[in-house]
Amino acid sequence: MIKNLSSVLFCVNLLCSCAFHTHKTVNVELPDDYIPFVLYPLDDKLEGESEFLDGFRISMNVPGDLLENELNIETLFSLIRRENVNGTLKYPDGKTTDIEYKIVNHRGSEDIYMKSSLGHFLWEYLSIQDDKVGFAIYWWYCPPATESDLEIIEMTENLLASSSHWNKDDDRDCEDDIKNRQWSLFCALKHATIEIKGEYNHRNTAIQSVRFSIDDLLPNHGFSHTLMDFNNDQETNHDKIMLVLEMAKQRIKGEL
Repeated sequence: MIKNLSSVLFCVNLLCSCAFHTHKTVNVELPDDYIPFVLYPLDDKLEGESEFLDGFRISMNVPGDLLENELNIETLFSLIRRENVNGTLKYPDGKTTDIEYKIVNHRGSEDIYMKSSLGHFLWEYLSIQDDKVGFAIYWWYCPPATESDLEIIEMTENLLASSSHWNKDDDRDCEDDIKNRQWSLFCALKHATIEIKGEYNHRNTAIQSVRFSIDDLLPNHGFSHTLMDFNNDQETNHDKIMLVLEMAKQRIKGEL
């Protein structure tokens, strides 16, 4: 795990134990611990970012004539096989670190491997459409806490204060939760986030802190969608819901 990298606080887990394969579209619903990226053609390189990592940009140097033709997975893999393909990772403060791209055989298929001082990551859920390269990497991070994150947790606690207001059967569709005023953990956090911040970010610090609290409480849980799966788990009761919210609140207070 890598923490406190550059000026941004990250919690990065480099061990990928989930049996997913590349060459799938990144438009699928990703597990909580995957972050999607999109790279776009720009002169003689591909460059882009993730909507969840403000200020971090990834590039891959690609011959201009390749970009002038229709880019596809086969040509991209062929390029990386025969040439030393590199690029850069740019941090929010303007600093950069080199990236080296390789093709590796992993879990019975070939994958693009991105090596940098930040970590070594497989490109998964790879897709290329209209020359846009989409992929996801296994990356567990936590932005710095703010007062609004504390407000989100406190509002979520209020929404779930009574066990009669807890929805034990989460489906990640929150319309019925809002209508019935009966909230799953995920939907209460989502609703509170929109109320406090005006928009929803799936990996804001408040929500990540709850996920990390669940990890602390159940370190070997194996949940794919941490909030939903914890909420619906047969061992989870209302007291445990309130416990992880209190743990998250204390985590945020400690950072503030």
